[in-house]
Amino acid sequence: MAPKYTDLELAINTIVTQFHAASPNEASTLTVTEFQEMLSKEMPSVTPKDEEGLNQMLKEMDVPEGQGVTFENFWKLVNSFANHQCGLLQKEKSVKCTCLLL
Repeated sequence: MAPKYTDLELAINTIVTQFHAASPNEASTLTVTEFQEMLSKEMPSVTPKDEEGLNQMLKEMDVPEGQGVTFENFWKLVNSFANHQCGLLQKEKSVKCTCLLL
């Protein structure tokens, strides 16, 4: 019987699988075009709208100019997106205490 994976384990597997599937030969590095196409399909809410935005994103991910995007570079984007989402969730769940302290 195959092990049952948690939602978190499945999500991590999906992130890794989708990154490598974005390359026609499942290379360890994506070209900028492959990366941009993957983002458009898999993460449209964070996809830059223009070349300037894409270049800024690549810089923030520490992708050297003229080089491909490694999974480690991509993980920086995932980390940034996850931290942003966490901040939004914390704001949504903030509850103000209405109790009176004596």
